[in-house]
Amino acid sequence: MKNKRIIRWILFIVGIVVLTFGARIILLSNLGVGGLDAVAIGLAEWTGMSIGTLIILLGITLIIIGGCINKHLDISPIGVSFIIGWAYDGWGRLLFNQLSSPTHKPYTGYVFLIGILIAPIGAALYILSKISVGPVDYVMLAIRKRYSSSIQSSRVLLESTFVLIGWLVGGPIGVGTICIMLFWGPILQLYLKGLEGVLKKYTS
Repeated sequence: MKNKRIIRWILFIVGIVVLTFGARIILLSNLGVGGLDAVAIGLAEWTGMSIGTLIILLGITLIIIGGCINKHLDISPIGVSFIIGWAYDGWGRLLFNQLSSPTHKPYTGYVFLIGILIAPIGAALYILSKISVGPVDYVMLAIRKRYSSSIQSSRVLLESTFVLIGWLVGGPIGVGTICIMLFWGPILQLYLKGLEGVLKKYTS
């Protein structure tokens, strides 16, 4: 039992590291990022704070909103927000702040493709670890429970709201953002199906 818990924590940490690495690659492509990242990046330009710090603050805000909707506050996703924010900034300092975005269109597409294929692997790993959910999933599940909506409709509502706010604050909204909205879910689902059977004996 103790070994399984250690393995779950390893999957959780590795998942977030891989997720944020993929998210940084997507940002490097300069084709647009996911809605919440766009909000954080836009606000970072306004405030001078790091993107990771804004991700943490936005995550805490979402958790409070989710607690209000659900009429019950679970603080465990706050830890996820901090780890994601630290990992995002860590990848920037370690590697991505020294890299330049590709200027030729075919290469921007290749970079984006690599990012959108890598990031959901990390998301799948940390979801399968069953340690905790992230702030976005926390709000999504709260909306689903309170209003009896489907996960898909709750996710679309949240992501659309983030994209709108991201656009208003000057975040990098582009064709990549649309691709993330359309393909992130199906790619994540494929990884979850593929990895669940392999990792089940280690996590259950």
